[in-house]
Amino acid sequence: MKNLLLFFVLCISVFPQQFSRLNGLEDPQGNTILLYSYGIDNSGRFSPVYKYNVDSEIETKIMDAYSNVIDTSYTNSKTIGDYEFFPSDVNNFINVGLIFDATTQGYAARNDTITYTDWGIFFVDISKQRPNQVYVSDFHKVIRSFDGGDTYPADSTIDFEFLSVADFDERVFFGTDNNRLIKSEDQGITSSVVDTSDIQTSMPGLEFYYDINQFHIYRLNRSNGKFTLNVSNNRGNAFSWTKTYESDTQIFITADSTQSGVLYLADGRRIYKSTNNGYTFNEYNSLPSKLVGIYKKPNSEIIYAASKNMIFKITPDSVLVIKSLPIPEDVFSFYPLSVGNYWVYNVFDWSYPYYSHYIYTRKVVSKEILSNSKEYFVIEETENNYPAIFTVFERVDSMNGKILRYEENCSTPDNEIIIEDFMAEVGDSILIGRFSHCSGILSLFEQEGTMDIFSQVKNYRNFRYDYLQSFGHRLVQGFGIHSISVSYDFGNTGYTLKGCIVNGIVYGDTTLTDVDDELNSLPTEYKLEQNYPNPFNPSTKISWQLPVSSWVTVKIFDALGREVETLVNEYQHAGNHSTLYIVNSTLPSGIYFYRLKAGDYVETKKMLLLK
Repeated sequence: MKNLLLFFVLCISVFPQQFSRLNGLEDPQGNTILLYSYGIDNSGRFSPVYKYNVDSEIETKIMDAYSNVIDTSYTNSKTIGDYEFFPSDVNNFINVGLIFDATTQGYAARNDTITYTDWGIFFVDISKQRPNQVYVSDFHKVIRSFDGGDTYPADSTIDFEFLSVADFDERVFFGTDNNRLIKSEDQGITSSVVDTSDIQTSMPGLEFYYDINQFHIYRLNRSNGKFTLNVSNNRGNAFSWTKTYESDTQIFITADSTQSGVLYLADGRRIYKSTNNGYTFNEYNSLPSKLVGIYKKPNSEIIYAASKNMIFKITPDSVLVIKSLPIPEDVFSFYPLSVGNYWVYNVFDWSYPYYSHYIYTRKVVSKEILSNSKEYFVIEETENNYPAIFTVFERVDSMNGKILRYEENCSTPDNEIIIEDFMAEVGDSILIGRFSHCSGILSLFEQEGTMDIFSQVKNYRNFRYDYLQSFGHRLVQGFGIHSISVSYDFGNTGYTLKGCIVNGIVYGDTTLTDVDDELNSLPTEYKLEQNYPNPFNPSTKISWQLPVSSWVTVKIFDALGREVETLVNEYQHAGNHSTLYIVNSTLPSGIYFYRLKAGDYVETKKMLLLK
């Protein structure tokens, strides 16, 4: 295996401790040694590499990496971009990467002791026939060592964009030329293009594997925004490559070194098996979390796989967790539950043709042990246009990374439903009961990113469910629920955080001034507002103000002055008013006019429909 993980991007997000890029090897006694990165960088580049003896359960750090970011610049940082163990040797290896200090430079190291530096080192490979021959590359040239990586003579450099040396012949190099795959049969002196599919070497996910039959080559590739598996059935020669699998998410494979044609592929939570050299796959198993690496123990039925928080031992009949990390506490700050915490939301509700505003609040008032012997936070929810107080009971499940709500009438275990799952990753569909009571609905973890809120930059997570109705909500780290939207035929309701008190600190505006009170304070003149949005499709809001009560009509006209529709025809009190105009599907794009007539006052404005 050639583990070619790249690192051109010079900025990372901070993540909790997690596993990444799992692979493995076997010692002479047949013991499995798992290799993985373990740290705060989700790609593993800035995280140390450990080896873990599955039988003795001894973990040892073998390669160091670290990051110290100041004002988006690296100071005293070290990456591990690629590494390779010597054949049949579980103790000696070559690793390469970057060092950031006063200057940025690449390095090659033997057993993590630096023996060579250059402007950038990204790949390493070792000859299977003559293990003393080591090859490292900076994308533009390959530098050779003839003494196992201790020295790299100046005259050993060859101008070749190196990716991998073939297991079956040390003279065969694979590389790139203008993002096309090239092959050399004389160690980079001459070469030819063998696959014209785009190869994005600046992105993660590029790896080579060689089948024991010495003919099939498996290449994981990033091409045109997709992660792909490309297979050659003739030693990587031209016209032998076929794309056999494609995914929107990063995929991982492991080839059984004792069985020709047997290949396992991990995509998301699922593991697939191929017995015909990767040309077709059947689902083999499904795991509870998205996977970040996979390793097949030779001459056995055992597979090892890693998610961000767990390492699994998998057989045809079982899935066993052999190593796990605690769920980081900071993920629960996306839903801060503590007595005294308080949230105030503006709510905008329309159900054609009516439009209203009100205030909604949530307050954690106490803790209480319920009939299932579990302790819950007692949360009171209110709406200022409705006199009742609603009470819900929620708790943090720190063992499984979930927020659970008690529902007495649900027949679920402990009468609980999941309303948040912090172990989900972007792209996952998770069963939560926030909008559906006991049954739960599959909500898509749609997006994560950062946003400005209360003069701070915070991480957020977006979730969405669409079927007969559409539900969505956003969580913001440190503040909890930021917004909720519920859409249905001819209407929707939107909640947006106005202010809150979290752990005794006040953010934003927590006053209970009714939005309707603010909007409906008596105006002193007639006014027709510009519609919003404009241009629009399929709906737009039209607002106006009345200084005195009167009979009101609001009508829509086309560009020729022909009446299209009457939106309002009623007596209205003085104040602020609005309506939502939903376009008839038969209306063409173009300019339209809307006219307000109140008593003797008439005003017309223009709007644009774009379809």
